[in-house]
Amino acid sequence: MKIGLILSHDGLAGLWTLGCQGGAILAAAELNAGGGVLGREIEIVHVDSGETARSAFHAAQRLAIDENVDAVIGLQSSDLRPAVRRGIGGLAPYIYTPHYEGGFCGPGTATLGITDGEVLIPSLEWMCTHRRARRFFFVGNNYIWPRVAHGTTENAIRMIGGDLMGEAFLPFGLRDYTETLQRIERTRPDVVVVAMLGEDSVCFNRAFAEAGLSRRTMRLNLAFDETQLLGVSEEYSENLFAAQAYFDSSRGLGRDALAEKYESCFSGDRPGMTANAVNCYDAIYLVAALARQIGRVDGHLMARFLRARLPRDSAYRLIGRSDADARVRLAEADGVQFQVRDTFIA
Repeated sequence: MKIGLILSHDGLAGLWTLGCQGGAILAAAELNAGGGVLGREIEIVHVDSGETARSAFHAAQRLAIDENVDAVIGLQSSDLRPAVRRGIGGLAPYIYTPHYEGGFCGPGTATLGITDGEVLIPSLEWMCTHRRARRFFFVGNNYIWPRVAHGTTENAIRMIGGDLMGEAFLPFGLRDYTETLQRIERTRPDVVVVAMLGEDSVCFNRAFAEAGLSRRTMRLNLAFDETQLLGVSEEYSENLFAAQAYFDSSRGLGRDALAEKYESCFSGDRPGMTANAVNCYDAIYLVAALARQIGRVDGHLMARFLRARLPRDSAYRLIGRSDADARVRLAEADGVQFQVRDTFIA
């Protein structure tokens, strides 16, 4: 059984690649040790999606046609996801793993990441109740996910009776944040919601703290994990929050054994277990569950099984895990670790 793992090996999302590969490799090794999937051993095919729709399309097409994979697992930015789907062409299921804007991603696709709606409403309500936050500012990259997240943020702020003081949409790779930071300083929000991709989020958070804004203003980062927090560093992590389905400092739900196996397997050669690594681990098990569901290893039939949307809690039940894995945790940075402050039902 061949499973394609399509990731951006460089660029803004490249900081997640080693951990995602580690999670998938561990899951495949576990399944193979137990006899594989329907008696067939899993082989992972690694490809680089690149950073453009063209490169992502050709990478996915190579997996579907040249490699003849039975399934594709991917972590891409939302603007590359349609290109991957087109490249696969319905020949195999596409398991899309990262935090994303929400909604149905098309026939043949299953999602394992949490969504903006699941994160923003309870997290901003918590900040309003527990930290007296009323004034908000939004910063995101200028593409589909942050644009949708901005609308979701507006709705969440309206629900809690707060005010959106401003927004900024920044191009990929921008490193001069002077104008945006000055606007934030002038409007004096209680919370800045940050929806930036990978390394961009790291650089913005560092610049934010270097400008002295972190002492009085909280940051709620979307699609942000421990790998990025290490990049921000302890010096710049004051009042930094993130929301994820998994944090290594608060594993629970049977994830302790997984983290220990991951650490034992890679012995520090890869980044620690994060939400993105966990999702790629779970994605391998979801592919195995799809094959068992239809009774054979057949990419086209597994893709057809996913013609309708498969909710994340249903995906976890299909894997055989509790749907409590779909819960969202709000955490605050404590140095270069996260401490969970509350848990919400997704």
